Amino acid sequence: MFLDRAQAVARAVRAAGIPKTPAGIFLYSSRTQDLGFDTTEQKVAWGAGHVTFAPGVKLGSGGTTRIHFGNGSSISASVLDPRPALTEAIGTTYDNCGHVHVPPSKCRLTITGASLTTAKVDTSSGPATVPAWSFTAKGKSRPMVVLAISEDVLKPVVQPVPPPGLAKPAPGLVGSERLTRIKGSTLTFSLSHGACDTDLRAHVVEFEDMVVIGGTRGPAPTGVACPLILLSKTMTVTLSAPLKDRAVISAATGARLIPW
Repeated sequence: MFLDRAQAVARAVRAAGIPKTPAGIFLYSSRTQDLGFDTTEQKVAWGAGHVTFAPGVKLGSGGTTRIHFGNGSSISASVLDPRPALTEAIGTTYDNCGHVHVPPSKCRLTITGASLTTAKVDTSSGPATVPAWSFTAKGKSRPMVVLAISEDVLKPVVQPVPPPGLAKPAPGLVGSERLTRIKGSTLTFSLSHGACDTDLRAHVVEFEDMVVIGGTRGPAPTGVACPLILLSKTMTVTLSAPLKDRAVISAATGARLIPW
């Protein structure tokens, strides 16, 4: 079953064109390291983007710095000023003020200060130490820590795009949506499965231009009430040759996977 699926996926991927590995350094952590809301009003105000600066508040400026990675390397980067850093951290807003027992008059966060600090994050180039702004706000017991590096430098994770026309996987196929490690001929990835799935197995089919990974499961037990939860199990497969520049493709979706 898996071999047939892998061959169908390979044909669909080739027809659409094998996606290139996204360029740049991708951020796997959140841009908001620690928000520490004390009340629902504060949380809703943040989500709505109702965040202002107190009159006369003194804010620092960005400048330049270096992002240091766990392997000893580093890159130069500009530090965002507090206001644009806050805007990027809030992201897309949703105004829920007045709809969740939060009156508009209390749906407001007022920034009272900002100081530059650092935060540890996970990236596609490994763990890194980056600059961050620590904001104090009126009525909050703890500061809000947000990254001070632009999305142009630490990019959002690119969601893989499945090839068009690929049929849905057959029952019994288990999807792999997260590739966690590539080391020589060894691939480590996670399989998503149900709470009562049995005989969970990882599979890989190698081609000259790609490898297709995924898994299979045995039949669900009968007469058993299974909780409707999705679990994840880490699996490892060994290729017959080092991966090199071959693409790693999900058997479930046909999308290219990159380690994260």
